[in-house]
Amino acid sequence: MNMLKEIEKAVNLLKKQNIEKFDIFATISHGFSVEVKDKKVEKIKVPLKKGVAIRVIIDGKMGFAYTRDTSDDGIRIAIECARDNASGSDPDEYEISMPAKPSIEFSLSDENFKNISLERKIEIAKALEEKAYSLDSRVKKVRKASYSDSITKVFYYNSNDHSFSYETTAYSLSIMVKAEDGSDSQMGWDFDAVRKFSNLNSDLVASRAVENATLLLGAKPIKTQKIPVIFKNTVFAELIDALSAGFLGNNVLRKKSLFTNRLGFEIASHVLSIHDNPLTEDGMGSRPYDDEGTVTRKKAIIERGVLKNFLVDIYSARKLNLSPTGNGIRHGIESLPQSGITNLVVEPGALNLEQLIRTPEEVLVITDAMGIHTINPISGEFSIGVSGLLIKEGNIVQPVTGCTVAGNVKKLLQNISEVGRDSRWLGNISSPSVLIKELMVGGE
Repeated sequence: MNMLKEIEKAVNLLKKQNIEKFDIFATISHGFSVEVKDKKVEKIKVPLKKGVAIRVIIDGKMGFAYTRDTSDDGIRIAIECARDNASGSDPDEYEISMPAKPSIEFSLSDENFKNISLERKIEIAKALEEKAYSLDSRVKKVRKASYSDSITKVFYYNSNDHSFSYETTAYSLSIMVKAEDGSDSQMGWDFDAVRKFSNLNSDLVASRAVENATLLLGAKPIKTQKIPVIFKNTVFAELIDALSAGFLGNNVLRKKSLFTNRLGFEIASHVLSIHDNPLTEDGMGSRPYDDEGTVTRKKAIIERGVLKNFLVDIYSARKLNLSPTGNGIRHGIESLPQSGITNLVVEPGALNLEQLIRTPEEVLVITDAMGIHTINPISGEFSIGVSGLLIKEGNIVQPVTGCTVAGNVKKLLQNISEVGRDSRWLGNISSPSVLIKELMVGGE
């Protein structure tokens, strides 16, 4: 299918109908995924997705429609639906992006994508499972080992004659293992997601999953106490992901942000800086334009503890009297662009994880957390289940499970005393491990 030709037809139809403002967003993607268990292929998927989204503005009223049917009739009907939806909406201040030159200077696509054989992909998933078993005799079961990939092409055109297209690729591995020692058993999971096939590392993914499971064998709760806590890199990345809704313009507009009316104020420790960076080569959220055609750029969200920017699309920027930041993100062809993140990057500090652990005399290192996304997005209150390692003077005292940490995110951010340098990506969030001065840990 030639998506460019379909978009040209949509543009011609829209112009013939004298629609003052419009934009067209289209994607086509395909990929492959395989799950392996006990050296056998359990599941294979070969998804293909395509679609066209059309937004029109008529007399200040916005209408939206999308279609998975990219035939002439499918697009014509989508345009009619968008017009009808506009007629039934209320007037508002809607704008369409203007042309701008992107500053991204690297490819988002792996030129070798089509050269990787089906057999090689299955072989990688099997090797991932085999490696996990070989690393430690206490690994008794691999729940699943999987490989997946995708290639996506994005197209955009609007009534300001602003158009672009770009292609992205993604590869990922994941594995879940079960380790046993006597009557005790623990689960361990790990993953990797990269843009280039050559950067996949199945040995690393297997070893991290095995370590996550075996380190917790014999784990038990500690006594309820206030204690310094280290959120390991992936756990703090999950926490930042949960907090990210508070940085978004549409939530600020609806007064559903923890940080409403806090722009320019200190909201965290001076050691914490976070950027939204769509121009980093390692980021799975990198892109030259956002999904409504605004050129993307790196911008500080928190800089040395101070809230510097909200992330806004064109609409929320106008309502908040801010400039668009290139963060109009669609969560699929069926959704309108709203403010969202590209890549959130917690700026690393000076200490590696071993140095971070030795900073306080005693510390709980949290390696896994459950319920992070139950944090109240307005009050900031939280209570989450955790497991990890109790460390004293740099040595492991005991593995820990069955505990909770509770408090308020506002205080937690203020109580960050050190940020590590062991950055790792969790999807489109990059974070190092972070030391919190003190946190209430509920246990025995």
